Amino acid sequence: MRKGPNLLKLACKEHCLALTTQLRTKFRMSPCFYRVYADGKVEYLHPKDGVYPKKVNAGCVGVNQNMRSIGKNVDPIKVKFTGSEPFEI
Repeated sequence: MRKGPNLLKLACKEHCLALTTQLRTKFRMSPCFYRVYADGKVEYLHPKDGVYPKKVNAGCVGVNQNMRSIGKNVDPIKVKFTGSEPFEI
């Protein structure tokens, strides 16, 4: 591979993810996937915000996170038949 940006066109995002896993472990690269539309618009597919998920990004907001340990979870019988979800309590 050449130094600097290299371009490889693949058909599926899954193929890109599989190849990226191998490249990141062997060559310590940081590739990204994007889609170029006919009008020239570029849409980044992975990583969406430009920072890989293993790294901490200040602008990245966590989704479906409970900031508590497993020991502080609610007893399931207290939530059953109440109509609320366990993660809401």
